[in-house]
Amino acid sequence: MTAGSVVSPDQLRPLVAYNRWANDRLLHASAALDAGERERDLRASFTSLHGTLAHILWGERGWLHFWQKGGFPSESASGDYRDFARLHSAWRHHHDAYATYLLGLTQHDLNSRRTVDDDEYALSDLVEHVLNHSTHHRGQVTLMIRQLGHAPPETGYRHFLTEWRSSGIH
Repeated sequence: MTAGSVVSPDQLRPLVAYNRWANDRLLHASAALDAGERERDLRASFTSLHGTLAHILWGERGWLHFWQKGGFPSESASGDYRDFARLHSAWRHHHDAYATYLLGLTQHDLNSRRTVDDDEYALSDLVEHVLNHSTHHRGQVTLMIRQLGHAPPETGYRHFLTEWRSSGIH
């Protein structure tokens, strides 16, 4: 989508499903690692694989709060993800709330305007921003899994589409 474009609810449905599919695949792969591997300082943007997964969740939760309540939550409301069990549990609870909100948006909602840092955007543009943000950081998680000597799961959109279409669930 180009800047200023408006996503329709029909276009949003596979993007939301992809986001969950890719997040779930990386969380599952991360669960198979030991705590030392997940928390190892790999000199990444958010230090470790755990830190990067927490950042993805923090971003999605923060933007969801903004869209629903008109402001971002305080840092302390972002969540306590000190260990992987807490992080994984927070993801499970977040996925449903996030998808329910996004899939409930109407075209009118997606066209509505939101102001961030004195700039105005269509809600659809902000939704695309957050979905892209998550994809960006999932790429980092994939690299970190490789750096730790493991094979990451496939998280490409094309691979998702193949599975999604063959499942018959839309």
